[in-house]
Amino acid sequence: MEASWYLFISSILFAIGIYGLLTRRNMIRMLLSAEIIFNAALLAFLSLASLDAGYGPVGGAIVVIAISLSAAEVGVIVSIAIMMFRMRRALDVYELKKFRG
Repeated sequence: MEASWYLFISSILFAIGIYGLLTRRNMIRMLLSAEIIFNAALLAFLSLASLDAGYGPVGGAIVVIAISLSAAEVGVIVSIAIMMFRMRRALDVYELKKFRG
């Protein structure tokens, strides 16, 4: 498969993620949409790195680092969501305004 197909699939995933992020109010759904956007960016990055053999290992290493950072991000956001659900019994992001001091 050519790199242009991966870029096309990446752009579709990115559009789906943006739509989900802008139309949902639930924190978990927004997190999943953000992860779709992030994975679309990683797919685009890897497909662009595969165009030239010289960038292949560097692109792969950067993507592995990005995946590890994403896992840490998910851990923090899920812990915030659990705390929010325990306190408010809801995961609506507009409820976060009430957490301000």
